[in-house]
Amino acid sequence: MKRFRLSTLALGASLVVSFLALAQAARREAAAPPVRSPKLAVLVSVDGLQMKRLLDYRPYFVAGLKRLLDEGHVERNAHYAHLNTETGPGHASLGTGAPPRVTGIVANRWFEPRPDGSLRPVYCTDQEFVDPETKAVGFRPGPGSLRVPTLGDRLLERYPGARVVALSGKDRGAIFMAGKRREHAVYWWDQDTGRFVSSAAYDATSPGGSVVAKVVSRFNRTRAGGHLPRRLGLAWRKMADPLFPSGVPAPATRPVPAFEIRPFQIPVNGLGWDKDMSLASNGYFHGIYYSPFIDELTVDLALEVLASKDLELGHEEQPDVLCLSLSGQDTVSHAYGPESEENLDTLRRLDVQLGRLFEALDRGFPEGKVVLALSADHGFQTIPELEARRDKSFSGGRVLSGNGAVTNFEERLNRYLCQELCLPLDAKPIFGNEGFDLKYNLPSLPAMRTLAGPCGAAGRSVTRDDIDRVLPGAIARLNYEDFRSVLLASQRASWDPADRDVRFAMNDYDPVRSGEALLIPRRGVIVYPDARGSTHGSQYEYDTNVPLVFWGGGVKAGVSDAARTPYDFAPTVGKLLGVTLPDAIGTAIDLPR
Repeated sequence: MKRFRLSTLALGASLVVSFLALAQAARREAAAPPVRSPKLAVLVSVDGLQMKRLLDYRPYFVAGLKRLLDEGHVERNAHYAHLNTETGPGHASLGTGAPPRVTGIVANRWFEPRPDGSLRPVYCTDQEFVDPETKAVGFRPGPGSLRVPTLGDRLLERYPGARVVALSGKDRGAIFMAGKRREHAVYWWDQDTGRFVSSAAYDATSPGGSVVAKVVSRFNRTRAGGHLPRRLGLAWRKMADPLFPSGVPAPATRPVPAFEIRPFQIPVNGLGWDKDMSLASNGYFHGIYYSPFIDELTVDLALEVLASKDLELGHEEQPDVLCLSLSGQDTVSHAYGPESEENLDTLRRLDVQLGRLFEALDRGFPEGKVVLALSADHGFQTIPELEARRDKSFSGGRVLSGNGAVTNFEERLNRYLCQELCLPLDAKPIFGNEGFDLKYNLPSLPAMRTLAGPCGAAGRSVTRDDIDRVLPGAIARLNYEDFRSVLLASQRASWDPADRDVRFAMNDYDPVRSGEALLIPRRGVIVYPDARGSTHGSQYEYDTNVPLVFWGGGVKAGVSDAARTPYDFAPTVGKLLGVTLPDAIGTAIDLPR
């Protein structure tokens, strides 16, 4: 019996050891990348690039964009499905695979109550912090408003040693593509200093973060800031016209000539060619931001990161991610129009910069070990006044908003509401708007007292229900040509999901951050603070249809017209890296390999 007990104990110990060994093997297998997995994923967002414009201008491309379209898997029918197609929401969707109703990034800006009950505008990357010395509460750029993890966040959950680096001309472009983890290295260009900066929201002392911080510091010290006039010059000159081979037809789509579009452009860097960036109203660095050179600087820094022997990005056992948000297409289109010569010049220069990136990837990685995915945060509408002049059937227009407008949409609407509600004309029942969201001045409504008149005796407080009652009629009276309908948040339970436009609004709606009303624009209508230039934000294809291209990583070249969405961007790359995104509503595309 004694011998039996000893043998039983020995067998039990052996089983325990075997179980532990199997468990360790399972953990190693779970932490290992899948077979044929790329070691580096390069995620590129071209801010404001519409798919149609990319395809129409294809004959002009000779480098990076040409390689993507020739060698990549191109999804031509990818559309966002949310209203307020702006930079913050779009980048959050590219990073997470989810629309604004999930990410919480409903616009570039929204309105929230202050501690005293009043409202304040909140920029989408505002993150609250407490100064350790003064204990004062302030805000810094960070991912605090993002409600779900990104691909980069999930990558670090799966592979703790992975590195995520994000670079952009804009903070919201870099932050929302990278994500919430403090280990990420996230940098964007600062218009005040001409250098790339980050935030204490990210840990520059983490193993990867400290190396990237040194690379960025060296770049700022030797190639940015005061070095930029010497490196880039003061003038933005148009690239020479391309020479198309004999027998090859010229592109069917060409930009609007400068002399024709000039009256409709915002002269940030002047009008016509050449442009003197030193004359920009806010200084030379502001001029760079509204030029293709902002993308050149971002790619310059990306190449330094890829070349770092201390970082060795993409050369370890686990995969790494490099995120690039290239901003020039957006800023130039806002000022000069997406149909302008300036826009085409920006795209041609972007083509060259992406060519430099491809050359670095070719040198640094064996075939199949790097995947590059490219998309955009939104498209762009042409300048409506120019469109109306060129196309007599065009019925769009411009709603002027913000402090820069001569006739302010909010002021006119507030005056009309005050008349309808018997309020003093200086009352402000609408606090503000962002995109197509209207925010009521709810904290101040109890203090807004009616005047004696058609509404009855004086002194009654105005309520949210009162505004809901008169707002649709006010919009119909003042802006019937601009907005096809008004959706009241208080009636959200009765919104009709069979209506496509309503579905777009529902995908953008958040009960905390969205306004009390959402305006559904008519085709061709923009809401913008300037009487010139153009913008984006609508639910129409010119704002929603963006590129979705996958190159490398064993992916075969091809073209698909299947119904896709940019929410598929992160899940598809995640599948290649062995990472799942449970918060995504997009799906991983089964790419040909």
